[in-house]
Amino acid sequence: MRHEWRLAFAVALACAPSAAFADGATEAERLAKLLDARAGSRIADIGAGEGELAVEIAKRVGPSGRVYATELAEEERAAIRERARAEGVANVEVIEAQISATGLPTACCDAVFLRNVYHHLSDPSAIAKDIQRALVPGGTLVVIDFPPTWFLAPWSPEGVGEERSGHGITIEAALRELESAGFTRVDVIESWSDRWLAGDEYALVLRAPGGPAR
Repeated sequence: MRHEWRLAFAVALACAPSAAFADGATEAERLAKLLDARAGSRIADIGAGEGELAVEIAKRVGPSGRVYATELAEEERAAIRERARAEGVANVEVIEAQISATGLPTACCDAVFLRNVYHHLSDPSAIAKDIQRALVPGGTLVVIDFPPTWFLAPWSPEGVGEERSGHGITIEAALRELESAGFTRVDVIESWSDRWLAGDEYALVLRAPGGPAR
C-alpha cells in the first residue's frame, strides 16, 4: 500500500503542468543570462518538452538568432512547433533527438541547455560528447536538474541515492560525468529554484573544450 501511494504521487507530479511550479518567462530570463543569450545567439534546448523555455529563449535571441529544440517523440515535437506558431516565433528549429545523440548539426550552437533532462539520459557519455560536437569551441553548457528524491526513487532501499538509479541526479555525480567527458566547471548554483514537489533544483554551468581563454 505504501508503494502504491508513492507511485500515485510520482505519477501526479509527472503529469502536473509546469506552470504550477514556476513562471517560465521569469526562469527564461535567468537562464538567458547563464547562456549569454543575446541577439543573434544560437542555442539548443535538449529535451525541450512542449517548448516553453525554447520559445522564450528564442524571443530573446531575436530573428537573427536561432533556437534548436530537440525531442524524441513526434507528439512533443509537434507541440513545440504549435507553441512557436501560436506565439509568432519563427526562429525555432525542431529536431528529432536520439537516445545516444542530440541530432544537432556540428558547431551549430553557442550554448546548450538541458532542464530536468540530464538525469534521464541512459548514455550520458555519448550525449556529452555529442553536445561538444554541436557546440562551438568553448561554448556553454547549462544543466538544470535536481537530486534524487525519496518519493521518486526506486522502491528498493538499496537503489536510493545511487547514481542513475533514482529519479534525479546529485550535483557531484553530474559534474563527475560531465568533467570526465571534457567539460570544464564554470559555476554551480545549488539553489536554482525551490519547487517543493521536485526538491531544490540546481544549475550547473560548464564550458566545452577549446576557444579562447576566459
